[in-house]
Amino acid sequence: MKNLNLDFLKSLDIDYSKVVNHTYDVVDGSILCINHDDNNKLNEYISSSLNENPKFVITSNKCDIQDDKVLIFEDYENIYNYILERISPNYKSLNYFGITGTNGKTTTAFYLNQLIGSDNLFIGTIDEKQKYSFTNEKILTTPKLFNVVKLISLQLENISSVSLEVSSHALDQNRLGDLKFLVSGFTNLSQDHLDYHGSIENYLNSKAKLFQQGVSEKFVYIDSPESTQIVSASNIESFSIGTNDDNDVIYKEIDEQIVKFTIDSNQVECQIQLSGPKFIENFLLAFSMAYYSNLFELEDLIHKSQYVVNPPGRFEAINRNNKTVIIDYAHTPSAIKEAIKYAQNKYEKVNVILGAGGDRDKGKRMKMGEASSNADYVIITNDNPRNEDPLEISKNILEGIPLNKSLDVILDRKEAIHKGVQLLKENEVLLVLGKGHEKYQEIDNKFIPFDDVQITKEIMELEN
Repeated sequence: MKNLNLDFLKSLDIDYSKVVNHTYDVVDGSILCINHDDNNKLNEYISSSLNENPKFVITSNKCDIQDDKVLIFEDYENIYNYILERISPNYKSLNYFGITGTNGKTTTAFYLNQLIGSDNLFIGTIDEKQKYSFTNEKILTTPKLFNVVKLISLQLENISSVSLEVSSHALDQNRLGDLKFLVSGFTNLSQDHLDYHGSIENYLNSKAKLFQQGVSEKFVYIDSPESTQIVSASNIESFSIGTNDDNDVIYKEIDEQIVKFTIDSNQVECQIQLSGPKFIENFLLAFSMAYYSNLFELEDLIHKSQYVVNPPGRFEAINRNNKTVIIDYAHTPSAIKEAIKYAQNKYEKVNVILGAGGDRDKGKRMKMGEASSNADYVIITNDNPRNEDPLEISKNILEGIPLNKSLDVILDRKEAIHKGVQLLKENEVLLVLGKGHEKYQEIDNKFIPFDDVQITKEIMELEN
């Protein structure tokens, strides 16, 4: 049925809880809502979905398939937006907070979620898989708009806001459609994802899309040379965080118990229980985003700060028998360097275990090796090698490490952690980097259960 309009859709008997947006999710009686720029792929997807006996397939006039179940609409985008509003009638009225940057997105969004309170929905890298039980799609750092709306509709309690990690891929692909952000945040920018973006300039330009009129009302950023470029590319109000007197948020005195800073000429002192590289910047970014939203009282944010904790797998310390292992997600050269630098201020010796992901930005591997060279001892191991030869990945990393560096290559990640724990002495630390919260390793198209935190705890218990 071709050239249909919104009135026709409204005339249909549709249970909007059964609408799906991917062929993986089609079952008997589903309503598949789907479109694609490539009409051949669209036809292929719809043909395969019809084998699962959907009630309807709602699509655009790019589709050539003639079938009574295939409903082709003239203005698909309008139809799609109408369907989203039927799935979650209030999703557009919520306050959205978006955070982008190479490192620190998850930590900042996690802090912000705690500062905002229980009526906020956090969507990010460490989301529990059960949140997405409604789809068989691979869950991305930033879900597509349909899945965001579906998540909102499934909340058992009313929410008023959403804090969301926004990846450069999502921005480049316009994955979030016309979602509007009340306040957005920028953490930093360093080399990552160049296999996709091609250059740092393209990568930065993708990030800058979040900070435009019609996308965000205002944004907060951590002062840096890269943020200067972001501000230049932006056309909305912004607020800076730094140590200079001309910053909007100025911090001078910090430790791991108290953070003192100035915001809008208000002298603020927050008790905190946080640790890790760049934790102060990430905390202040989250605090400032909440403050500049004008939705929260300053005193309330100060009070909540004392209860804010790190997300799982972000500088997560495991202590047993006078030995300390820290699990962290650091997987970019800059994050690895910062993790080691932070640990060196606390421990006499810093040992590091790390690898690099396969089928991803190969150009950063040597730089990861260079960054790890600041540690006293390095073990190169598997991360998620995917379909690449793990030995070749390790060789790429080794190219950045001096020949006289104390190191081992142990590709079995569990064996590597065991060796690292065995060598630990008092007042030393082992950093297990790269995977953080992840519960699996991706090897040869298989997802093999592997949890750095759990494996490390088991190994350290055996050391008894």
